[in-house]
Amino acid sequence: MGLDMYLLLEDNDTGEIIEYSYYRKFNALQGYFETNYNIANPGKIHLKEDIINDLYIRLNEIRYAPEKANLLLPSYPGPFFGTYEYDRLYHSYINQAASDFYHAKFIDNKKYKLYFASDW
Repeated sequence: MGLDMYLLLEDNDTGEIIEYSYYRKFNALQGYFETNYNIANPGKIHLKEDIINDLYIRLNEIRYAPEKANLLLPSYPGPFFGTYEYDRLYHSYINQAASDFYHAKFIDNKKYKLYFASDW
């Protein structure tokens, strides 16, 4: 048991769901969605351009100013949510997510919808 999160692409023509990215126990990302969008468990939210851009800016800023992590994307407590330290693991999640959200900015929205989904 634990916190599992996904970025999912849905093909607008076929309805096919494609796993775009996976995160395990990245509680800060879960906290962002619970705090800002009141996501339920299990939950799913459509990621529109403004959400993708906001997250990318936060993630990228943390990459270059790690001391801002607790302000921009703080650890978030929850059942089986993993570590709450701003350590190497936290920053590896930040780097992966920054790359994923950068590429998400270029997804063809006419062909695909991007979703964040989580379950714990």
